[in-house]
Amino acid sequence: METGVGFGYKIEWLAVRFRSAESVAASLGLGPLSPATWQDAVAAAYAGAWLLTPPVEGWTLAASIEVRAPDDSRFGPWLARLSASLGEVQYFGTHRVVEYHGWGRANGGVVDRAYAYLGERGEVLFHAGEPTPEEQALGVGFVPDDDWWDSWDEDDDDPWPDEETVLTLAGRWSLDPRTLDGAQLAGSPWIAEPTGRPT
Repeated sequence: METGVGFGYKIEWLAVRFRSAESVAASLGLGPLSPATWQDAVAAAYAGAWLLTPPVEGWTLAASIEVRAPDDSRFGPWLARLSASLGEVQYFGTHRVVEYHGWGRANGGVVDRAYAYLGERGEVLFHAGEPTPEEQALGVGFVPDDDWWDSWDEDDDDPWPDEETVLTLAGRWSLDPRTLDGAQLAGSPWIAEPTGRPT
């Protein structure tokens, strides 16, 4: 057993259901996998390489500050292409400096949900599909209209997500990477270097 190290703040990651790290790396256009300690793999992800986890509760996570997910209308097709080869793929990203917070979910080449907000500009970057029950429970994932703002009170919750929202949603959809910290896990992670942009 290996002791895991958590992550999730100021980084982007994919959660892929029932796929090996090798198949995820191939779909992302990454180089060969190199075995690593959890500490080294997480540090590498924050330095621009990729961390790929062994399966945890059926999910393989692939994380890096260099995910380079499109932040506009190209996001849906990008996620759909990944899921066409990998099956169920979820995307999460958060960066507190610019207040970027996003997520998406696709399966078999079809995106059922995608949303991102950039607080620095007060802009919804992409919004596809309806908010899921998990998003609704967190009070996020919608684009407030004039009627909503007209009825909004300063004591009401802010409708915009933050990094905690993204991590909590990840846990409700698949796996919150913070829960890896200190967990006894069956297997070590890998580090991979990008050889080009994700497909």
